[in-house]
Amino acid sequence: MIENEKSVRLGDGVPDKVKENINENMSDALTMLSNIAFDYIKDKIKDIPKGIEKLLSSTDAQKEIVTLWSNQLCEKGLIPKGYIGLPDKLLIANLHQTGYLDGLYAGYFLAMMALVDNDAEKELIISVRDNIRPNLIGHHYNDRDEFYNRYKGETYNWIEGAKKGDE
Repeated sequence: MIENEKSVRLGDGVPDKVKENINENMSDALTMLSNIAFDYIKDKIKDIPKGIEKLLSSTDAQKEIVTLWSNQLCEKGLIPKGYIGLPDKLLIANLHQTGYLDGLYAGYFLAMMALVDNDAEKELIISVRDNIRPNLIGHHYNDRDEFYNRYKGETYNWIEGAKKGDE
């Protein structure tokens, strides 16, 4: 028996129509979902600058950023290792007070040289070194008043008026 090629069989094309219908409905549903998601994102993007500003204005975020920044600067050799971990105010102040720090170092070197040149005892030189060196890093330039007031106080005020050979 020869079958008619043009005859329709039961169920022919049904799976294709069902697949087509499923694909259309899925496409519509996913398009709707993606439109809703992108509308939501577009709405939230308007608030991003406010959110970033709020985040960066928090004290913890600022401290963390400055710590990361100081670590990076140190790794690149742009700041001394002693600056790592300084509170943000001192880090930024120390980065802005190069002249002040240069002056502290020059004063330190001059004091050490003067002690050696005047035959001070080695123990005294080491004592002076150990008392001065920790103050070279980690002070805000306004701290110079602290040193100046101590120097002009009762314990040290005789230094400026003393003459060589006075005992």
